[in-house]
Amino acid sequence: MSVKSEATTPPEIVDKPRPRTAVVAAVACAGIFVGYLPIMAATVGLSAIAQETRASASDLEWVVSMLVLPMAALILAFGAWAEKWGRRRVLVIGLVLAMLGGLVATSAGLVDGDAAIYFIWIGQGIAGMGAAALIPTTLAIISVAEPDHRRRAVLIAAWSGAMMAAMAVAVYISAAILDVLAWYWLFIPVVVASALVLAFGVRLVPESRGATSGRMDVPGQILTAVGVAALVYAVIVGGADGFSSPKSITGLVVAVVAIAGFIVVELRSNAPLLDLRVFSNVNFSMSALVAAIAMFAYLGVNFGLALYFSALELSPIEVANRYIFLIGGSVVGSNIAGRALHRFNAQSVLAAACGWTGLAMVFLSFIDADAPVWQADLRLILTGVGIGGVLATVTAAAVNAVPYRQAGMASAAINAVRQTGGALGPAVFSILSASWALSALPDKLFDAGIDEKSAAVVHEIVDEQGVQHGGAVAQSQFPELGLHDALSAAQAHGFSLSAVAAAIVFCILAVSCAVLRVVGRKPDVEEPVQV
Repeated sequence: MSVKSEATTPPEIVDKPRPRTAVVAAVACAGIFVGYLPIMAATVGLSAIAQETRASASDLEWVVSMLVLPMAALILAFGAWAEKWGRRRVLVIGLVLAMLGGLVATSAGLVDGDAAIYFIWIGQGIAGMGAAALIPTTLAIISVAEPDHRRRAVLIAAWSGAMMAAMAVAVYISAAILDVLAWYWLFIPVVVASALVLAFGVRLVPESRGATSGRMDVPGQILTAVGVAALVYAVIVGGADGFSSPKSITGLVVAVVAIAGFIVVELRSNAPLLDLRVFSNVNFSMSALVAAIAMFAYLGVNFGLALYFSALELSPIEVANRYIFLIGGSVVGSNIAGRALHRFNAQSVLAAACGWTGLAMVFLSFIDADAPVWQADLRLILTGVGIGGVLATVTAAAVNAVPYRQAGMASAAINAVRQTGGALGPAVFSILSASWALSALPDKLFDAGIDEKSAAVVHEIVDEQGVQHGGAVAQSQFPELGLHDALSAAQAHGFSLSAVAAAIVFCILAVSCAVLRVVGRKPDVEEPVQV
């Protein structure tokens, strides 16, 4: 889709003279850096949190999910508030919430026993609200700061790279903290980063808002938040208690009703929170689908790797050394995509990135605890390059698929869809990995020479209490059996099959993007570079 001339002039209200675009983009990148900093901090610390708080696998899942869930549920609302009341104003709100969330999570160290996990959840939830404000606002700030769609694509790629860089920095900071300090200090870096951006960066961004008028779409904001939150809750609870459980069924019903109500309200609203007509644009719809699945797979793989590395009993710095290759590859992939978008059509770049990611996921599925470290690192690098390329491309493609005046709405919409996928990723991947690991456990116990009676007892414990927590309980009860290798092999099997499932999905997306590109091509017309 080419950008039409009517969309090149931003109908924006700017309260102050616009500074250099690069400076504004740098502050926006710093904002998204703050928003994503807690994700890997919590992921790297899962093992330490489990040991100190006696948290189960489902409890640990909520440490990540409580951060990602409000990110998905509130992005559209914060995006709308930023457009109406001011992007810099909402940027400040997001930074304050991120800082407050880090302080609350850190205060869990003052609580003894099992109650500490609740403070972590609350802190993560508040930080997730902050991220929900920062993600669409920072992307909208970049989108309106640079009218030229080619240069804007490069800035969006840098924005996506900053997101990945936050995860990379968090990995090593968290590992260093765990080496010298208690686990609850993991959440302090986001407090410091938020304060720095708030003190030195925000003043460089001029206040701006969309040229919108009329009342806010309050019913739409409520319905979308309830619908997304209920959907994610139903999937997480369903994975722990079964999808036939009353909680899961109730969550699914609430989600369906709320989302259906949201669609009805938006179609009837004169000033909708999300203009659903944008989904009639094939490029935008395809970008939204790929964004959701890419984030679903990325955070799902991150969570699965955290549990797998925990099963290998790696030290924090060893975990960081593994993760840095996945995240570093993502930063590289984002930059490659930004350069490619300057020369090639977005659908072509997206098809290539999805295909690369699918093949890399297959390669990643062969990860082996006994293989040389460099082989695991190579698999993680290749996967990260693909994921980074997909996320950078899909964001630029979505924002540039709509007229300039809808850039803020498009940025909020694409991020809402993406974060919903990200919220579901850890839940679904944990279900799949645990199921496949449990099914492989009897064979792994047999291969380890465990007698049939003992193997049956171990399998029962793991089945009742989960692979992560149940495996630890079984090892503590039967240290003489030497269960570590068998349990690690079972978890590796579960993770490998999950990676294969993700690979299949990415390959399907690659084919779909390629077909869309061919079908959408207009012969005999000189087509401008799309991004």
